[in-house]
Amino acid sequence: MTDYSPSLDELRAFVDADIDAFLLERTETLGEAQPLIEEIRRVVGLGGKRLRPAFCYWGYRAAGGVHRTGIVRIGTALELLHTFALVHDDIMDEAETRRGEPSTHVVHDAHFALLVGDLALVLADAAFDSVDLPDTACAAGFDVYTRMKQEVIAGQFLDYEVARTGAISEATARRIAMLKSGLYSVVEPLTIGATLGEAGSSTIETLRRFGAPLGEAFQLKDDLLGLFGRVDEVGKPVGSDVREGKRNLLYVWTRERLRGEERRDFESRWGAADLTESEITTLTKIVDASGARRDVETLLTQLAERSRAALSALDAGDEVEAALSDLAEAAIDRLA
Repeated sequence: MTDYSPSLDELRAFVDADIDAFLLERTETLGEAQPLIEEIRRVVGLGGKRLRPAFCYWGYRAAGGVHRTGIVRIGTALELLHTFALVHDDIMDEAETRRGEPSTHVVHDAHFALLVGDLALVLADAAFDSVDLPDTACAAGFDVYTRMKQEVIAGQFLDYEVARTGAISEATARRIAMLKSGLYSVVEPLTIGATLGEAGSSTIETLRRFGAPLGEAFQLKDDLLGLFGRVDEVGKPVGSDVREGKRNLLYVWTRERLRGEERRDFESRWGAADLTESEITTLTKIVDASGARRDVETLLTQLAERSRAALSALDAGDEVEAALSDLAEAAIDRLA
């Protein structure tokens, strides 16, 4: 097994320390917003493996970049962007908990939470703009970062639309998974890092081939945990995806396999405002019995294999490949 430095735990510590330093600096210069910044700090501190900063960092190293504070600061930007997405997502989903703790809009209220999310987004941009890396590389990296923000918002909108209308195909479900999670969590962070490291087009393309199936697998794992995980694993009530009416691949494949009255009941009760806990349990059992759970797990495994095959084509050295391999495992095998 090839060692690499920093380890994933060490890198997380670097990013967390930089987030603290950055937010402290902003508190000193924008004291009126201190309550909002403190809530951002609380949300960031709830947990998470800092996978997006890690994919960005090792994309940078794959391009030949060496460890420096600038690329860690980009990780801070990505984590603040993620905080924006989480806070706003919880408002839209009316989710009461996040990683086992009360959501921002529950601790305060929806208006406060909106401002927290807005400020996290603005601070993410400011963090990106503050890095000490070559100007040309920063400009190109910021273009990818901007594209990523657009993609995740487009994915959130599509997710909202299909939950509202109920109409969704397998292709749309998989597209939402890529926009909301696959591109946002894996592919674009890798691309941002590689771009900041001034990688050639071949290296970037190989990283994207590695990241695309892994990113979709990342979201499929999230869907499986959301329906079949334990509350102590996922940090939120199990079955919340049913209550929120998430039209993911599990839903699509289950619906396709039902007929007649059973299908109509499934469609009408999935996401119903008056769902009971007993009904959530019943709907979850229907998903399992339909074979959708098994087939999503199979697809996840196939995607992981495709990702590993793409990684073997990356000519970036044993250290980088070992780190990216461990990251891929952490993304798919995570509990939450």
